Amino acid sequence: MILDAADLCPVARGILSKRRVLAISNDLEQLRRIVATLERAGAEVDAVRSPEAIAGEVIPHRYVFYSAAAGNIEALKPLVAKLRDNAHVTIVTEKAKLPDLTSYLRDDRINHVVVGEELDRGVFVTAQKLLTGDIFGIEKYLPEGTPVNYARLRDFEGRGKAIDTVLEFAEQSNMRRQVRSAIGQVCEELLMNALYDAPVDAEGNSVFAEVDPHERVHSRSPRPVSIRYAATEDMFAIAVRDRFGRLAKNTILSYIEKCITSPNQIDRKTYGAGLGLYLVANAAASYIVNVAYGIATEVVCTFDRGAKTPLRLVGVFVHPGGAEMLKQGPTPETAAGQPGG
Repeated sequence: MILDAADLCPVARGILSKRRVLAISNDLEQLRRIVATLERAGAEVDAVRSPEAIAGEVIPHRYVFYSAAAGNIEALKPLVAKLRDNAHVTIVTEKAKLPDLTSYLRDDRINHVVVGEELDRGVFVTAQKLLTGDIFGIEKYLPEGTPVNYARLRDFEGRGKAIDTVLEFAEQSNMRRQVRSAIGQVCEELLMNALYDAPVDAEGNSVFAEVDPHERVHSRSPRPVSIRYAATEDMFAIAVRDRFGRLAKNTILSYIEKCITSPNQIDRKTYGAGLGLYLVANAAASYIVNVAYGIATEVVCTFDRGAKTPLRLVGVFVHPGGAEMLKQGPTPETAAGQPGG
């Protein structure tokens, strides 16, 4: 329902249903569209035109979908000031460059950005995953019934074979050469990260931190890595999963921002896996990270069949119980000695 400040007061004072979601947009037509999509995802929706319309100092809703003007990071301040500590915010915006995306995501409570034409699908899938807690699976980003292929590996040789198989499938699926190149690049980065950057020992220390990156290729990951991939009429999708569950949003943002601001973005020796995360963000149309702390990390990326478009769907989902552990992660400065991907 569309509410005004007076209408929302009783809601704010009461105990909200776990499926209660708040939608905010000063564009009435877009607000109705967001509300309709959220309801289709199973949410009970309240809707207002601005954060100021909400009575009280704290927005009671855990899940908030906020429509932001393109590139206007400052407009988030009234919203952020009212968020509860464990809120999960999805930004919906017409346009966003990569630096805008990282700026939106800096707050611990803002973990998702849906851009432009991704509005309906992006809002629907994001809401479903948040409401159900069922965060893993490439199938959520594919039409129902799409066949999904699977491979499992533990070493550098297996990585090479997996990439060759994925690219052969992409060619058979009539993906353009430029798209296949992006798919191959992203597969290389994600598989290297899963094989050699994700593994940690019982104390949480990187297993391969002291191993020269060139020597890592002779080692086997202590736990298997999997890759899933599929093609549809509109896109190609891949998902790479490790069995450690340690990738934090702070790590992703720190590395990407370091590459954005550095004049030496292509220096792999300096940024290692961080450069890989940056390259992935530049190559894919969607970049979704699903994490169950200490259990698994899954990175899902999609690619358009047509002309390359900027990244337009970003999300970091953390399985309940692991959020606090993942708020802090290594940065380019603290992760010295851990490059390689």
